[in-house]
Amino acid sequence: MEADFDIAALFASLGFLELSILILTAFFASVVSGISGYGGGMTLGLLVSPFIPIKLLVPLMSVFVLFSNLSRMYYYRKSIFWKKGIYFAIISTPFLIAGTNFYASVSPKTLYFCLGFGLAFIVILRRVFKKINLNIGWFGLGVMAVFYGTISGVILGPGSVLLTALAANGLVGAQIIATDSFVTLINVIIRLISFWNLGLLNSDALYVGSMIGIVSIFGSYTAKKIADKLGVKMHTIIIEICLIIGGAAMIYRALIF
Repeated sequence: MEADFDIAALFASLGFLELSILILTAFFASVVSGISGYGGGMTLGLLVSPFIPIKLLVPLMSVFVLFSNLSRMYYYRKSIFWKKGIYFAIISTPFLIAGTNFYASVSPKTLYFCLGFGLAFIVILRRVFKKINLNIGWFGLGVMAVFYGTISGVILGPGSVLLTALAANGLVGAQIIATDSFVTLINVIIRLISFWNLGLLNSDALYVGSMIGIVSIFGSYTAKKIADKLGVKMHTIIIEICLIIGGAAMIYRALIF
């Protein structure tokens, strides 16, 4: 059973070089998400995905995302648009719970397909919305919340959907990153509770995820310092390339599973 996988033993067996790479990647991932608002959990998740069962991937990365967004929310706290954030979080919650139940109930092969095609779909969707210059009101924001809640319980990297929704609803600059971090924090807390109740998260996974997550606090601080100086266009292209490569790798694993 994948739920019985000894994740603590796996990370304890890593050598100095492997641990150093993991810590540096966690730091880089938190800087990535701190600047752009998304991509942190996906970046780190793609690194560790070959080593842990698919059923543990999203639960473990959820612990990392908790720390990453908690620190990012603190650094951007003055720019949070509370009304829209709470509205989005409330609507997305029941669909998030449905998504986590789907994640727990389907086969690993199905999850590899969902993660693979989901990552590629996120890239396409973000670019389509950007091209058509999408503008939505409160109702449209609610529709996006339903979609975001459903997929965030199943795939890595749903943050770009949330960012697109907030931008299309009129938020700009730091407001988007700040409100995104608030919504994601609420989302990931509910996600962790749901995964725990479903037996996909245990104390070892919480411990390992927390150790990685602590690194993200420093990454979020660094991101805040450079966010106003570094353009995100090239960074976004790199993230999208990683998403496509990661998605292809997931689909390949599903085909040979």
